[in-house]
Amino acid sequence: MAGGEIVPYQGAAGVLSTYLSQENGSASDNTPDNFGVDIFIDDFEDEFPMPDSADIEGWVPESRRANEQRPWGQQFGARPKVHEVNQPFKAQERGWRLLDLHPNRDHKEEYYRLAGTPAELRIMLQIVRATREMVGRNINFEEWFKLWQDGFPEFKENRATTNFPLVGEHPWRGKTENKPRFREWTKPQQRLNFGFRTIEYWRDRSNETESIVLSGTDLQLVNHIIQIEYEGGGAGASKNLNRTWPLLKGQPEIKLYFLGDKKASGEISFRIMDKSDDPKNPLPSISKLDLTKYARLIKENFAVPELFTWEKGREVVSYRNRYQGFEGWYLCKNETAGRALISRMLAVAGHQLDESSLRFTTAPASAFPADPPDITVLGEVIGQNADRPIVDVKFYRAEIKLSKIRTPIFLNERARIVYE
Repeated sequence: MAGGEIVPYQGAAGVLSTYLSQENGSASDNTPDNFGVDIFIDDFEDEFPMPDSADIEGWVPESRRANEQRPWGQQFGARPKVHEVNQPFKAQERGWRLLDLHPNRDHKEEYYRLAGTPAELRIMLQIVRATREMVGRNINFEEWFKLWQDGFPEFKENRATTNFPLVGEHPWRGKTENKPRFREWTKPQQRLNFGFRTIEYWRDRSNETESIVLSGTDLQLVNHIIQIEYEGGGAGASKNLNRTWPLLKGQPEIKLYFLGDKKASGEISFRIMDKSDDPKNPLPSISKLDLTKYARLIKENFAVPELFTWEKGREVVSYRNRYQGFEGWYLCKNETAGRALISRMLAVAGHQLDESSLRFTTAPASAFPADPPDITVLGEVIGQNADRPIVDVKFYRAEIKLSKIRTPIFLNERARIVYE
């Protein structure tokens, strides 16, 4: 029906002809919009904002971002840009249209050339955009690095009790002049040609002599940098940075044993990093006087005025600082119990707690039930012991293991110093 007039049915051929005419445009009609994709492109670039009359108050915040000038979750100036390569009249002659999609109009080096009818282009534009988000190509390295080097100051909501302050001393390095930096090696055209970029990265911008070359996509570079920060960078980085975590193997190891009711027990250990019993090791040789000192410190921290109680439970308190000789996680009732345990071990090794090395992880009670149900194996009902039981265990004894001596050397038994 058009203008009140009933349009007669034209048959299947007529319907197809009308559809193709709308898709390909009319050679006699010079109006570009009639080609069928221009209006769609305008809305696509702005992520299809709803009209002012639409009721979007009840929508979740992310679904309202287009109407809040944040199309596709980006700043308005960084929204996509679709550039028309062959104009509508030329496209009408050939039967298809050619477009270049720039997912971020501020970064022209990334683009995707698309060709097809308007219906095909509408589908392809949305598929390319969605695929980028699913594979992580939507990450912009420069924007990420600005936040990284400053310790993510915009992320404030859950940092009331963080180990990393928002202001003052730099959270990654201690001082702002020590924050990381990078230098771009590849030009925009090279990044486009090769599909990756190469940078030179400094963990500490004040130290010009220690840098490492990183290469990959923006997402891969982010992963590289995080790995270097928390894991020392691996063998490739150690050659350039000369700054990796020290090895724990071969260093003197102190072990502490705990006992509780109903056969409950516990065992923890840490390494002494400033002494060695290996003549080839350049560190000072460990002495009998050192062993006496460790035994005395163990007694002071774990046996007097009463035996120290390790409150074991479902939660995990981990402490990773190889420079201090620690790389372990401990099951505790809560963070306070974990801190108490780790602090006393550190005191024996002659160190203080480093907050940046401490992590606390909670576990739901349903994951580790106190009374797990029985199971049936080969027709027999088998009772199951609780994983991560909540139990108190008290300090029982301590020993030290040296790499060149096969048997451990006993240091303490409860409040009594065995090695003197």
